[in-house]
Amino acid sequence: MDFLVKAVLLWVLLDPAFLLTQQDEGGAGTAAQNFSCLIYEADFMNCTWAKGRSAPDDVQYFLYLKESKKNPNERECPRYTEDAGTHVGCHFQNLSELAFNTYFLVNGTSQQTAIQFFDTTLSIHKIERYSPPHNITVHCNKSRCLIQWEKPRTRRRTSALDFQFQLDIRTQDNMQPGGNQQVEVSGAVENKYSFLNPQPKARHTVRIRAADARLPQWSEWSQPVAFGSEEREPSPIPVYTLVVVGTLIGSLILGFVLKRILQRYCVCTPIPGIKDTLNENHQTNNQIVWEAMALDAGKSNDEEILTVQEVTAPTATP
Repeated sequence: MDFLVKAVLLWVLLDPAFLLTQQDEGGAGTAAQNFSCLIYEADFMNCTWAKGRSAPDDVQYFLYLKESKKNPNERECPRYTEDAGTHVGCHFQNLSELAFNTYFLVNGTSQQTAIQFFDTTLSIHKIERYSPPHNITVHCNKSRCLIQWEKPRTRRRTSALDFQFQLDIRTQDNMQPGGNQQVEVSGAVENKYSFLNPQPKARHTVRIRAADARLPQWSEWSQPVAFGSEEREPSPIPVYTLVVVGTLIGSLILGFVLKRILQRYCVCTPIPGIKDTLNENHQTNNQIVWEAMALDAGKSNDEEILTVQEVTAPTATP
C-alpha cells in the first residue's frame, strides 16, 4: 500500500501539468509579459518579452518550444538577448523543427519568490512576415511600362493566389508622399503590372512590398528601382534666341555683300570736282578748270533770240 501511494505521488510530482500549475502559483505580475514572435526571411525568428511588472530584480526567464503542450520534447532558446542581465528575447536561426502550430513556454526563476510562467500557442502562418519582392525589372515603350518582379521566399509552401503586392510609383518631381501612384496587385496576375505612361522619357522610381492575401501584414518596401530618362523636354527660349540672332547676323552679312557689289558695278559717272589752281596736282585727273567747264557749257548750250517788234497800221488821209 505504501508503495502504491509513493508511486502515485511520484507520478503527480513529475507530471508537467502539475509542475506548470505549481509554477502558476508564483507571485502575481511576475510572469513575462508582452510576448511576441516574428519569422522573417523564411529562416529566422525573433521572440521578445518584457519583465513582469512585479518580478524581483534577480528574475531570470527561459524560453522553451514544443510541438504541443503535452509533447514532452522541448527545445530551449539557443541565443538569448538580455536587458540588464535578464533574458528578454531569443533569436532562432534554425526553424527546421518548427511545427505549424508551436507551443511557447516562458518560465522564470528567482531566489526571492516563485515566478509565474507564460505560455501560448502560435500559428507559424500568422507570425511570418514576408521579405520584399526582388529582381524588379521595368521595360517601357512609347506609351506603356511593364513592371515585373519575383515573389519572396516563404517558410511554408504558397501559391501565387496566396500573395498580394503593393506598388509605389513616383515621378522624379514627386518624391515626397502624396500625389504618387500607389496600386495593389493580386498575385494571380503573375507578378507583373502594366501602366500607361504619358511621359515615357520622364524619370520614375518604383518600390514594391508583399503580404499574405488573407493577412494584410505588409513586408518592408523594396529598394527603389529607377527607370526612364533624366532628359527633359528642351525649352523653346534658347531656340527662339538662336533664330533671332542668326537672322540679324544674316541680314548684316547680306547687306554688306550687296553694298560691295553695288560699289563695284556702279554705272554712274562721278561728278567732277573743282580744280585747285593753287595746289595743282598733276596726278589728279578728276578735276577741271572752272573757266573751261563754264566755256564748254556755254558752247554746248546755243540760244536763239527772237525779237518781237510791234507794227502800227498806217492811218488813212481824208
